[in-house]
Amino acid sequence: MRTGAEFIASLNDGRRVWVGDELIEDLATHPKTKGYVEAIAKFYDLHHDPEFQDRTTFVDEAGVRRSRVWFIPRTKEELRQRRAFYETMMREVGGTAFSRMPDSSNAVLLTYIDDPEPWETQSIGTEGRPLAQNIRDKWAFFADEDIYTSAMFIDPQTDRGGDGSGPSPALTIVGETDEGIIVNGVKPVGTSAAFAQWLHLGVFFRPGLPPDQVIFGVIPTNTPGVTIVSRESYVNDDAANHPMAAMGDELDSAAIIENVLIPWDCVFHVRNVEHAMLYPKRVFDWHQYYVLVRAAVRAELMVGLAMAMANSLGTYEIPEVKVRLAKFVEFQHILQAAVLAAEEHGFITPGGQFKPAPLRVDTGRAYFLEHYPAMIQELLDLCGRVALMYPSEGQWNDEKLRKWMEPTVTGAHGDGYDRIKMARVIHDLFLTEWGTRQQMFDNFQSTPLRMIRFLNMMRFYQTPTGDHIDFARQVCGIEKAETAIDAQPAYIRRIDRAAAPAGAAT
Repeated sequence: MRTGAEFIASLNDGRRVWVGDELIEDLATHPKTKGYVEAIAKFYDLHHDPEFQDRTTFVDEAGVRRSRVWFIPRTKEELRQRRAFYETMMREVGGTAFSRMPDSSNAVLLTYIDDPEPWETQSIGTEGRPLAQNIRDKWAFFADEDIYTSAMFIDPQTDRGGDGSGPSPALTIVGETDEGIIVNGVKPVGTSAAFAQWLHLGVFFRPGLPPDQVIFGVIPTNTPGVTIVSRESYVNDDAANHPMAAMGDELDSAAIIENVLIPWDCVFHVRNVEHAMLYPKRVFDWHQYYVLVRAAVRAELMVGLAMAMANSLGTYEIPEVKVRLAKFVEFQHILQAAVLAAEEHGFITPGGQFKPAPLRVDTGRAYFLEHYPAMIQELLDLCGRVALMYPSEGQWNDEKLRKWMEPTVTGAHGDGYDRIKMARVIHDLFLTEWGTRQQMFDNFQSTPLRMIRFLNMMRFYQTPTGDHIDFARQVCGIEKAETAIDAQPAYIRRIDRAAAPAGAAT
């Protein structure tokens, strides 16, 4: 298993990374990047801490202790063990501040290793090449080396009008040799790509998608011809006044890929537009489970912040405040219920994974996205001016100022400095550039709310001749429809639900 020091050393590999206007020479020491490097290093070091090792590691069939990043759940109980791993890392590394640690990013690979064959059989122009074996080999290599990958699937936001067939700078196959495919173009979104050892390239379907832009595979981040271009950093290294923002910035990034050879053994799939339409969202199913677990833990944090602040202000006993606090409890419990439901209704996949039920996962995610903005406003409203007006660390440490300011932050319970510390966390999470970026990211990561709902209906195979309609027909005294229509190919269907009657497992 990788240590924090080994992760830090791995970054000195010649990769080209721009952050804002700067070409960063050393990610581990530069003020814009060192905080997140330290957070990832802590993630790896927790695997070696005896206090956490039962939750963060497992011993595989060969007797090798590995990170639970590489743990494949085969039962419902093992799925819950994976969730406990996620929750541990969320609590210990950043308190839900980070969404693209190695546990999240590498979860995307679970769908590949579960059912590799379709990636090979559905490829076009690769006859005889063992793409399914490439997937198995890369999974084994990544697990052995404890590699951190970053998924880059989104294409540039060029002209969205018309049929989508206009010119695009999207990553494209521009050549092919016995050694591999030559690709050129841009992958514009890859959160934490600057810090990963390998880039995981893919594509989402869009109208007019050319076959030569359907590319799935992996390349090292330091591959010659690859440049990572990250947005401006929102990190604030004033840890006393900005305890959350000082922990680091994940850095949403683009990858410029200039005439790079992807060796055949790193290629997973190419050129099938229909496959790109049907399959890639399923690649993120395991990641979406992580997203839902994180939403539930973030909701738990919001319950704690709201109740602690009300206790400090002395408003906790006011009936109207209790009613408002109950909203946070409901929010957290509904998300927790969605996690438990996804686990309870999970199923065994073709590769023997026990997979959380995708519809339950995405229903929970949709609930979070719809209600999260209102819960933020509710928390800020309960805080009043406290989340904005509080002494800075320098003001607090000035004896003359503190004499006057301390009584203004002393409440019903706890000392004034405790309230200031809570206010700083709330302010960083919800009232700064750093926090606003998180809210924007949560709103769009993987899929926005409208797309979640659209994709849910694509998964929901019950057409107007399905079981749910049949039930309604029965109640209404209408004859049952003759057949149900299942619009998805069998190889898609088998990773969406159990091999059981409709409605039994998903």
